[in-house]
Amino acid sequence: MRYAGQWRSLAVPMGTGPGALQLAVETFHQQHEREFAFSQEDQPVEIYQLGLTAIGKTPKPGFVPATELNADPGTPASRRNVYFGELGWVDTPVYERSLLPAGATFLGPAIIDQLDSTTVVPPNTTAEIDGWGNIRIHLHNLENSTEG
Repeated sequence: MRYAGQWRSLAVPMGTGPGALQLAVETFHQQHEREFAFSQEDQPVEIYQLGLTAIGKTPKPGFVPATELNADPGTPASRRNVYFGELGWVDTPVYERSLLPAGATFLGPAIIDQLDSTTVVPPNTTAEIDGWGNIRIHLHNLENSTEG
C-alpha cells in the first residue's frame, strides 16, 4: 500500500472477512509512522501491489497401464545416417514416439523422435515401449550374443 501519488510503498498483511480492508489501512498508517516518522490519515491510501498465496487440493491423475500390447513398432517415419563410433555411419530407422504402441519392441540402432527430445537406441540394444509408455533400452551381452 502507499499514499496516493507517492512512490514509497509498504507491504501490509491483509486478513479476510468484513473489516479486513479497513484494518489493513489502519495497519498501513501505523507502519508508515514507524518507517518514515509520519503518517497522513486524512490522505487516500491505494493498494499498489497485491500478492496472494493459496493452497488447494487437485485430483490425482489416474495413470492406467495399457492393457493391449503390440510388439510391432510399425513403419519408421524416416531413415537417416547416424554415426556410431566403430561402426561409422549407419542407415538408421527413425520412429515417431507418439506413434509407437505399448509393447513395441525393436533392435537398435534406431532413433526415437518426439517434440521435446530425441532418444538414440544404440547398436546391440533392444528398445521396448512398456505398458506405461516408457522407453526401456536393454543392453545385449556382446560376448554371449548371437545377434550381429
